[in-house]
Amino acid sequence: MNEPKRIDVNESAARLQAAERIVITTHARADGDALGSAAGLRRALQALGKQADVYLHEPVLPRYRFLPDMDQMRVWDVATAGDVMQAADLLVVVDTCAAIQIGAIAEIWTASDTPRLAIDHHKTREGVVQEAWVDDTSGACCEMIYRLCRESGWHIDVDLAHLLYAGMATDTGWFRFSNADARCYEAAGALVACGVKPNELYEELYMSDPAPRLRLLGEVLQSFELLADGKLAAIRIDREMLKRVGATGKMTEELINEPQRIGSVVAALLFVEPYEGDGPIRVSFRSKRIVDVSEVARMYGGGGHERAAGAKLFMPLDEAYKQVTTTMSAIVQVKTRNQS
Repeated sequence: MNEPKRIDVNESAARLQAAERIVITTHARADGDALGSAAGLRRALQALGKQADVYLHEPVLPRYRFLPDMDQMRVWDVATAGDVMQAADLLVVVDTCAAIQIGAIAEIWTASDTPRLAIDHHKTREGVVQEAWVDDTSGACCEMIYRLCRESGWHIDVDLAHLLYAGMATDTGWFRFSNADARCYEAAGALVACGVKPNELYEELYMSDPAPRLRLLGEVLQSFELLADGKLAAIRIDREMLKRVGATGKMTEELINEPQRIGSVVAALLFVEPYEGDGPIRVSFRSKRIVDVSEVARMYGGGGHERAAGAKLFMPLDEAYKQVTTTMSAIVQVKTRNQS
């Protein structure tokens, strides 16, 4: 699949301003950055008098439902997706540029005659659009949407500011990951000036978990494995574990960060078996340093960032675990040996 034509922020703004009916989507299992980017762009465009709608692949995860405009998010129906796309002047996908991440609508999306634009900060790029504004040095797609608004002179109201701040904060680990650069901090400061209260947002995002998620965390802390001489942490969550604590697969977000507290760990893996049915094993990759996990994820049909990536494997959990941990262990050993 050919890569899209690369354009810049000003050209992206021109495409958006020229369209009247815009449909926005993002990747499946939309996280804070995906939701903030999609809903934030929608809000900015509506303030310009555009008709803009966001279509997700599933309902908004419970932890994000407090954010502005989440009740306005629609969910794709494969039976009507083609008609929705045909009625638009422009299709926009944010926070991804990979076919596998737009799930069941990917074929319909790529076959559409409607012009398609991507705004993304990941390394993985495919021909799901004709044009893409990509900045893989940006800490979050929401930071790019902030830049788009600032450089285009679009007003940022307090609700838009909350959406963009939430996306930046969640994708940068509350600004502690290496992807949080000066631009992120500058944008964060400007959004606080617009009315964001970071302490209240943090409480909503990180101090409002349901009890089953804390029990799941306890299971994870007791069962994760250390491999590659303690340099690689691996977590496996099967459906029996989820059912035992009353949790769902939607509660696994960010659990991969927990074993990275160990000083010797430079990379981590999280394997999640679908709660029910025959869906793929979701594998999340993280690294503190040295290892570019986006390259490893691409070996398994996925992609992402240098420090955070993901893939879906259509095989049993045991097989997926064995394959990926073997590969990752070897890479971690080589990288750390070369560094020493």
